[in-house]
Amino acid sequence: MQVDPLIIRDFRREDIDDVIECATVSFVEQIENEGFDPDVWRDVNRRRFSITGRILFGFFKLLDKEPIKFFVADVNGKVVGTAMVTKRRNVGLIQTVMVHPNFRRKGIANELMKTAINYVRKRRTAKAILQVLSTNNPAKELYHKLGFKKFDDTVYLSIDIESLPSLDKAEGIQVRDFQKSDTDAVYDLIKSSRDSGWLKVYDFQKDDLKTSLWNRIARMSTEKKIVAVKDEKIVGYANLGYTTAQMAGRIRNIDVSPNMVSRGIEEELIKVSMNHVESSGTKTLLITVPLTKEDLFKRLKALGFKELFVMEGMVLE
Repeated sequence: MQVDPLIIRDFRREDIDDVIECATVSFVEQIENEGFDPDVWRDVNRRRFSITGRILFGFFKLLDKEPIKFFVADVNGKVVGTAMVTKRRNVGLIQTVMVHPNFRRKGIANELMKTAINYVRKRRTAKAILQVLSTNNPAKELYHKLGFKKFDDTVYLSIDIESLPSLDKAEGIQVRDFQKSDTDAVYDLIKSSRDSGWLKVYDFQKDDLKTSLWNRIARMSTEKKIVAVKDEKIVGYANLGYTTAQMAGRIRNIDVSPNMVSRGIEEELIKVSMNHVESSGTKTLLITVPLTKEDLFKRLKALGFKELFVMEGMVLE
């Protein structure tokens, strides 16, 4: 049963309160575990529609290089759903797909997804990628009907920072900030430590180590990249982000040279990440781990990290 009248259109500045309301009732489980600060979203909205933001996005649109496209589902002037697309070379990442619970099973998600997919194809993008909660069967069924196929499982774990046990110092390991000159070494490290299927789907390149254009504009979080060094060689890498005390700090990835796994490098990266995250005032540390990294998953569980949920990666080619 479809809603009438339903309009799929671009996000407008005045939509922000409807979008925040929709998010709080659509992502209940994620918000419960990760936290939520609506002021962060409002700040991003103000920057996007500031004079500078409007000029930048107008320029990007003229060049057909918009870093982000945010679609909303409008029913009688109220936003009841969203879908966002960010472009990375030949990959379109579809994110923030949500429909207000009062408007579900009315074809809105289908219309949002079709609009997002059409946008990806018009941008001459080779594939679309999204993540979906493993227990969200209605959404997975829709994505399968649209042609998406599962390629990845990522587990989300968290810990109260104060409950993290004291970690022994790994001998001979120094952790420091990532530098531009580290790019080649970190790129090789990631290629050797991650699943080959993941690397192929995302078409992982050295440029992916740069902060995305959208993140630089939106400044939705503080992003840090750190490396672990032993005998002047990079043997570990972590990418983390944090915002405010209301939201969990997050380690997005931990990569360690295959011949150095389980030698304390993971713990060193976690310790330094924790110190950065604590500066925001948050008490919770979240980490995402591909299920292919079984050793890392087991080590985190042994440290007291609690498994929250699993996100399935899906791709449309």
